[in-house]
Amino acid sequence: MNKTVCILLSDKRSGSTLFQREICKHPQIQTVDYSSHTYLETHHWLKGAVITKASAEGFSGKKVYGGYGTLENARSYTIDTIRGNIPDFEVPKDAKELIFKGWDALCEKFAQPVFFEKSPQYIAHWACLSLLLEWSRQTSYQVKFIGLTRNPLSVQYSAFQLFYTEPEKRQFGWLENQKNLLTFKSMVPKEQFLSVKYEDLISDPKSLFTQVFDFLGLPQNNSSGSGAHAKSLEKWKEDRQFTLQLDPMVKQLAHYFGYTQAELFNPPKPEPSAWTKGKRKWEAKVNLFKTRLRDRVVTPLRLRMKNKQ
Repeated sequence: MNKTVCILLSDKRSGSTLFQREICKHPQIQTVDYSSHTYLETHHWLKGAVITKASAEGFSGKKVYGGYGTLENARSYTIDTIRGNIPDFEVPKDAKELIFKGWDALCEKFAQPVFFEKSPQYIAHWACLSLLLEWSRQTSYQVKFIGLTRNPLSVQYSAFQLFYTEPEKRQFGWLENQKNLLTFKSMVPKEQFLSVKYEDLISDPKSLFTQVFDFLGLPQNNSSGSGAHAKSLEKWKEDRQFTLQLDPMVKQLAHYFGYTQAELFNPPKPEPSAWTKGKRKWEAKVNLFKTRLRDRVVTPLRLRMKNKQ
């Protein structure tokens, strides 16, 4: 079969790590061996949008993504991830050449025959998706995209638990991300895009991966999906601190993806105390400070020393 690059597009906290773990049980699918980031996510196309100086209008909130701290830091992350997999990679000086040639080098190594990539940061930034789309239209590799969607209540609850984000605000991020996903889907040939739901991955993983492997032109693999579980499917219903009621606009788009009114209903709960709300906000600030210190200062400095930049 043709060498294939399969890219999973999803919001954060939508099950991409579980999907990656299960799909990569297939002996003909590989992801990178190393990444500067967690969960073997490359962040390649988001770093690319930063490095190539894409317009701020193309980023979430109309502000250039600042998670790497600086353009130089984004470049350091990019070089480290590429060279962590391909030690002899020669780094081009031109920013766009670095992104395109670097990605082609990763594809050449890991598309044996299928290279799988997931970085859930992508669909929040059209600048990132635009660059990815440009590459997909000029490459000789067969490119496939899988769009993974999850119930917005589950997504907000997971982010609420892990990142201490405000669900009432973040739900509109889910809305924008899914709009980006639908727009991107409309811009690629139908045979290049497959839409799947997290809930189907949990409830009937065998059927879902049968569909996925048919889409990729691969033989079936019975072990893929065996690790799926429903432990966190609707934990938000029982958590008294999670009081989010979805905005009608969010519900409207969720209905389009097939979620029913019942699936989008969060039972009314007592309003959390002022102390609990204050504690959550403080935890969110501390978490954000620690993450920014790590991603914008400590890790980039370590990578520059490691790669002698």
